[in-house]
Amino acid sequence: MYVCLCFPTTEQDIRHAARQGASKLRDLHPVATRCGKCGRCAHQLLQQKKAQIEAALAERHEALDQSIRSQLSRFAFDCGPADMALLRDPRFYSRHIRLQGLKLASGGGCSSLGEDFPLATVELPPYPEQEQFGLAATQPRFNTEQEVVAYYRKGGNVAYWVLNNSWSHDQLQSPCPGCFYLEFGQQSPGKVTTFFPRGDKSIKQEPGNQRLSFFDPDPQIRQTLWAGKALEEYAKRQARHYGLLYGGALGLLLVAAYWVLRNYRRSLKGLLQAALVRREFVPFYQPIVDSRSKKVVGFEALLRWQRGRELVPPGTFIDYAEEQGLILPMTEQLLERVIADLHWLEPTQWVSVNIVAAHLEQPNLRPLLQRHDWPSPARLTFELTERKPITDIKAAMGEIAQLQEKGYHFKLDDFGTGYGGFAYLQRLGIRQIKIDKMFVDTIGTDDLKRTLLDSIIAFGHESDMEMIAEGVETLEQVDYLHRHGVHLIQGYVYAKPMALTKLKIWLLAWRQSQPGGQ
Repeated sequence: MYVCLCFPTTEQDIRHAARQGASKLRDLHPVATRCGKCGRCAHQLLQQKKAQIEAALAERHEALDQSIRSQLSRFAFDCGPADMALLRDPRFYSRHIRLQGLKLASGGGCSSLGEDFPLATVELPPYPEQEQFGLAATQPRFNTEQEVVAYYRKGGNVAYWVLNNSWSHDQLQSPCPGCFYLEFGQQSPGKVTTFFPRGDKSIKQEPGNQRLSFFDPDPQIRQTLWAGKALEEYAKRQARHYGLLYGGALGLLLVAAYWVLRNYRRSLKGLLQAALVRREFVPFYQPIVDSRSKKVVGFEALLRWQRGRELVPPGTFIDYAEEQGLILPMTEQLLERVIADLHWLEPTQWVSVNIVAAHLEQPNLRPLLQRHDWPSPARLTFELTERKPITDIKAAMGEIAQLQEKGYHFKLDDFGTGYGGFAYLQRLGIRQIKIDKMFVDTIGTDDLKRTLLDSIIAFGHESDMEMIAEGVETLEQVDYLHRHGVHLIQGYVYAKPMALTKLKIWLLAWRQSQPGGQ
């Protein structure tokens, strides 16, 4: 489809640019620099492609994570009938896994092929985190590509999964063979521990090539994608082809008709409305731990969009949902699930639910809770973000005051990053703050924002505020916060957000890992 008339550019060209790393209109220069009529179309295409890529990666990671962790809880590590059944169970032996097996501490092993796979355990170094997960590679033979191996150590035994990486080759063949080169590897502090190339290596050496690097912090994987002359030539051919095929008013008419139909049938708003009907919005719970006692005191319920087996990244729809007013029914659906889940948690544990200004200004939150007969005031708290302004402060004050009379508590999220700050605390009567990840990240650095972190903590103590630090990722950060009197910790250092089914397993493992099994 012909998108830009001033500079002949097709929808396909924009999709190619997105695969190369384009994320903003300026990356498409000179598109949208003359009449600007193509700008909106180009922007929507980029955003859509970005969401598709993120959703695909999230689906693969989630599927592997669920499969591997489920298997690990069942292995006897004896290569007996039960272990062999698990290795060949279709639920775990999926399209993402080429081969899987066990290496036993007693010697020998087994695999989904039956016989042991020739993989030396000395080549599997410990993963530098608390869990003994890691990535390695099969031995190179005859200049062929190495396979990615995920592994887990337990008591001298090793479980391993040789991953099926054909998906990367499929991606690299589109839109043209030889257009891309991909490198990816697992990182430890200061170095890459494993490294895998895919595609045409010569692209990396071409003058004027383009590259895009992106990092997944959870498995510590960095990927770098290169594109060179082959893609550039392909894009030029496509532009010339469509430029001759469509021209002037005809091209503009086709673009307009295309987007009217697309926006009607497949707009993000329509998808979100359909998701509400299908009740696809669910809570993912992230534990909040008291660093002194190592007890889980509560959770933040984070909104997630579960489309079948696909988990849509929240960054692709949350802001738009707020703009369209859809965040209100989405929060209502989320809150109903949280209320239903409360009985699975300990009576002393609470759950925080995020709200926006509109919940308090209309009002929306109080009637919602009233319809549910004022559920669990001691265990339900609400987080109001500081990043979005409250336009009707008097209405918000009245709503919060009435809810506080019912026993509900409020926290000010993202404190120090937005509009209200200290004024919100004073006028709204909020006594709890969450220290944003932006400030936590400055611990151990020379960033000037660290002085602001210390000021926020000092203010919290002087005002007798309950403080929660979010986005905490390292024990160094936990120690710094502990020394400064901030003990409620939320972040990947303890756990990532997870569905209730996984949370139950995590809580059991967490209690067993603490002294006395508490």
